[in-house]
Amino acid sequence: MIQFTGRLRTIWSWLPAFRAVAETEHLPTAAQELDVVPSALSRTVKLLEDELGVPLFDRAAKTLVLNETGRRLLAATRDAMRMVDEALASATGNEMRGGIAAVASSDVAHAVLPRACAALANRHPNVCVSILVDHDANAAQLLLRGDADVALVFEPPETGELAVVEVAIWTRSIYACAGQTVDTSTMRCVVVGTPAIHIDDGWPPRHERQIAAWASDQRAALEIVARSGLVTVALDPVARASAASKRLIRLPTPVVEPRTLYLVQRRAVASHRRTEALVDAIRESLTRSAT
Repeated sequence: MIQFTGRLRTIWSWLPAFRAVAETEHLPTAAQELDVVPSALSRTVKLLEDELGVPLFDRAAKTLVLNETGRRLLAATRDAMRMVDEALASATGNEMRGGIAAVASSDVAHAVLPRACAALANRHPNVCVSILVDHDANAAQLLLRGDADVALVFEPPETGELAVVEVAIWTRSIYACAGQTVDTSTMRCVVVGTPAIHIDDGWPPRHERQIAAWASDQRAALEIVARSGLVTVALDPVARASAASKRLIRLPTPVVEPRTLYLVQRRAVASHRRTEALVDAIRESLTRSAT
């Protein structure tokens, strides 16, 4: 026990530097985050590796790549820092004071998070809520780095450090402008993405269509449809939350497969009351968005 405590005392102050380097795998970026020079971080990482007697990074051509041992230590360091942070918040009575952040794609964020954030702000005036908009593929890194606390995604990450639960099944439909005549033989569509990056929107492959326009997200696509004779695929909760909702109609065919929405957060190592309150508010918002 004395030997263990002594080793922990030796390396404890090096762990924040190790975490920054491990999460970025780039010394200049990590140094900028910690406001130190890269050489100081390099020395700290070397001291840590010498103390442990094992390498934490694979080095090649001046690049750092976290190895399996390093990944295990990074996960443990994240958990330890979170536990200490929560203990400090509990000890000082600040569990419901401070920042909290939720991340989702543009369309999901618009349909769900404003209502959830407003509810949380009303209930807990000392909590500052942030809405982050990013792609599903980036959610895991934002959560693990602590830049976000909760994510809503359709493509859940595969990592044991994160807890993933299914929270909703969102139906999708083909939308057209109310009062416009739609030529169902050609189905001229607005599609989310670009000609170079075509996002799969679930359009049934057996039904032909012509791509007439590209949009940055579903809300933009719905705005185009509301002003034209084009159609688009959209998630029904997104369409209902759209400013163009009253000018849109749903077409009965073709039928589009629904999507499963997942709530993702860091695996629990201690109670985190702000996160729990945000999750409750998101679940309430999801219930309302389903109607």
